[in-house]
This record gives sequence, C-alpha cells and structure tokens, in this order.
Amino acid sequence: MRQRVVNASFPPQLLSAAPTNAALLSLAVFVWLAAVAWLRPLSLPDEGRYVGVALEMLWSGNWLQPTLDTLPYFHKPPLFYWLTAASLGTFGINAWAARLSSLLAATACALSLYHFLWHWTGPARARAALLVLLTAPFFYGGAQFANMDMLVAACISGTILCAAHAVLGAQDASSLSRPALAGAYAFAAFGLLAKGLIGIVIPAIVIGIWLVFLGRPWLILRLVWLPGVALFAVIGLPWFLLMQARYPGFFTYFFVHHHFERFAAQGFNNPRPFWFLVASFAALTLPWSPFLVGAARACACSEASRSRQVQVLMWIWLIFTLVFFSIPNSKLIGYVMVALPPLGALAAEGLLHAARTPARARTWALRTAAGAVVICATILVVADVREAARDNTRQLAAQLRPLLTSPADPLVVLYSYPFSLPFYLGHPPPLRVVENWRDARIIAKDSWRRELYEAAAFDPDRGKALLLAPEDVPLFLACATHPVWLIVASASEGKLPKVGLQRVAQVGNDSVWRKLPSVPSSTPSDCTP
Repeated sequence: MRQRVVNASFPPQLLSAAPTNAALLSLAVFVWLAAVAWLRPLSLPDEGRYVGVALEMLWSGNWLQPTLDTLPYFHKPPLFYWLTAASLGTFGINAWAARLSSLLAATACALSLYHFLWHWTGPARARAALLVLLTAPFFYGGAQFANMDMLVAACISGTILCAAHAVLGAQDASSLSRPALAGAYAFAAFGLLAKGLIGIVIPAIVIGIWLVFLGRPWLILRLVWLPGVALFAVIGLPWFLLMQARYPGFFTYFFVHHHFERFAAQGFNNPRPFWFLVASFAALTLPWSPFLVGAARACACSEASRSRQVQVLMWIWLIFTLVFFSIPNSKLIGYVMVALPPLGALAAEGLLHAARTPARARTWALRTAAGAVVICATILVVADVREAARDNTRQLAAQLRPLLTSPADPLVVLYSYPFSLPFYLGHPPPLRVVENWRDARIIAKDSWRRELYEAAAFDPDRGKALLLAPEDVPLFLACATHPVWLIVASASEGKLPKVGLQRVAQVGNDSVWRKLPSVPSSTPSDCTP
C-alpha cells in the first residue's frame, strides 16, 4: 500500500490564501507571471535572435528547418521556435506573444512542482514552494524572457518529477507507475527538442544518483522501459534524423560542436570562473536562497520518510545542476534555470523548519515574498530602462517602415546585425550583411558574425548572396533594380560608398541611407546573377 507522509505540524491552512482549485490556481499563476510581459522591448541579442528565427518560420511556412536571415540555423532544436511561431501566428507580432512559450513553460514548471510536493510532502510545503518559486526574481524574470532556458527547465523538471513519482509510489520494480514513466520519457523527448542532450543527461544523472542514495540502485535498470523508449524515439528523434538526411554535416555540427566542444573547449562566449554560476544563482534567488541553510539542517535531522526522500532528491538536483554547468569555461546564467524548482522546494523546507510554528511561518513567508516582489519589480524597471537606452531598433524600424516602397526593396546592414529589426519592421528577411567575412577571426569567438558565417556553410550559394564583403557593395548597389536601404552606425559611415547615397533617417547612432536604382527597368550587363 502506498504511503503518503505529511508533517502534521504544518497544516494545510498555511498560506491558505493560495487557491486549491486546479483551474483557478493555474490561471492565477499564469496571470501573475504574464502581467507585465508585454512592457519591455525584445532584449538583444537573445530574444531578438530566437524570436526572429521563430518569425522566419512563420513567414516562410517552413516549420521543419529553423533559419536565421533565411540561412539554416542549427544552434538549437526547434521546439521553442515551433511554439513561438504558433503564438505569433495566433496572437500577432508583439512582445507578449513572443514570450508566451516561456510563460506557459514557467506556469507548467511551477504547477508540476506544486502538485508533486502536495502529493508526497503535504499541502503546506507545496504552497510554500509555489510561493517561493513564483516570487524568486530569477524565475519571474526567466518566465518573461523569450529563449529556450525556461522551456528546457520545464521539460527537465517534468522528466525528473515523473520519474521520481514512479519511484516513490513503487513498493518493488514491478509496481512502477506506467503513466508516470510514460510522462518521464515524453518530457525527456521534449527536452531533447528544446535544447538537445541536456534534456536527457541531467534527469538521468539526477535520478541515478538519487536512487543510489536511497539504496535502490537496482531500480535504475527497471526505469529503462521499452514502451517509454519507443515513445521517446517517436517524439524526439524524427526532426534530428530529417535534418541529418538533408544536411549531412548536421550531427557533427549540432552534437559535437554545440554540445561536447562547447562543454570542453575554449573560445565560446562568456568565460567565467568556476564559482560564477553558484554566486549568480544565489544572488538572483534572493531573498529566498538564505533559507537553504535551514533546509540543510532540516534534511540532516529528519527521519527516514517519503518527505526526506524528496528532500534528498531536491538537494541532488540543485547541487548537480550547479556543478555540471560550472565545469565549462563558457557560462550563461540561463543554463541553471533548471535548478530553480529544487530551490523552491528546499527554500520552502528551510522556511518551515526555521519558523517552527504555522503563524510564524506564514508571517515570514509573506514578508519575504513582499521583499521578493520588490526585487522583481526593480529588476524589471532597470532592465526596461537599460534595454531602451542600449537598443534603438524599435525606433529605427518606426522611421524606416513608411519609407519602404516595396517588400522587394533590399535592406543592407553594415558591420552589425539587428536581430529584432524584421520583428519590429514587419518586413520578412533577408537582410544583406556587410562584414569582412574573409577574416579568419570571425570564427574565433561567439558572435552574430560567427552565427551567420556558420549558417552560410549549410547553404553556400545563399550565403554568398547575403553575406557581402565591403568590396562587393558598389556592384550590389549598381545592380539593384529597387531602392536599396542601408543601415549603418555612425562609426562606420566612413566605410559607405560615396556615390548615389542619401541619408533619410537618423535614430541615435544609427542612420538610414537610400540608394535609388541606377537603371530601374533593366539589370546592368556586368551584374552577376
């Protein structure tokens, strides 16, 4: 008979303001996370890049192959692009729709943790963990950021929680819950489609270590369930196999270059010391992270029970994730978003342990949550002001849009790539990009230059037409049969051709120039096709 252990010292009435109706709770969580998601412009480069790829998918109608500036783009798998393209197609091209997939992923992540803890540790811990997670600045900000991090965090969380649910409910290997196992395999497949191999590796290692700690390592092999493997293969593998069939170098580029080399090699962006992610994670989860001290004490002194087994799982999940992503030289803070659910569970445990009484726990929780909300609001205001000051793409698009005479008018950008320009302009790519593409230093460091250069390797003919060297620009302008619009920063204006250009707009340090066609009715004879 399955046991359900609830610590009676913290009754369900704790934080009882939280709704218990599933539909109402889901709506409340989503509304809280989404309330101000429409206020900020897209952050560059990440939001502009990934939303731009999704928008290209929507505009082109090609839902299989992600493209950046219409070139094959295989840095990440397609799940985020599919969800975001569907959202933009349904709700229009706006910032809220661009962030909807992250909002839904965060809602699902929070609710899955809540229901898991409710079942295995009781209502008090479930409510407290939900409050912690929803007001942690890192989680709240991640829910409103349009990239893959929150989506893969939700998929990994679903995999771990489903597998743990199957283990906790099993008296022996034969009684593992098949629906829970099916859920674990399905979420693992979605994790693979969200961000690659970490969608499988992290859950597998976390659950494996946990089972060893529980003294049940024999269950590791029993979790390998052939119907689940088949379900994983049906969901997760077809897209990868199709891309490899279409582009023979895909597996090497995606798995070797963007998984193993990125993990082990130098030369990728954001190099940081080993401790960077741990310190950043602790800072971005204030004021809740100090309660981890109380959680450690609670785990050390608790007796064997289902509740303690859950605590051990959460500690393994949190520590392994932080250590795993601290090993590579390249460290991006979004990678450890997957550690937020165990942070929520453990901080809730620490709060309840330190408070000791329901009344004190309620007071502490609400006061800390109020402080967390203030931090969230401050971060959002600062991010909004910073982004508005740093990026003028939205204003540039507003100036350029009424000037365009035709969708066929070529757009040329010099020595930069404004990822979000097509989004705000409503003008499908491509953009012609002028840079010293023959310079070997382009691929020495992560940047928009390297991304476009590597994308062009999968379609060299199209890459040659879109990625222009400076010496190619005069001929391109002479051959154009439509007005050409050039976007250039003030520092690069001296590199513009001197003949036939007219400045038509200026936004901050960026200017827009127009080149009228020299021979509108025909193509010059010396132009290449």
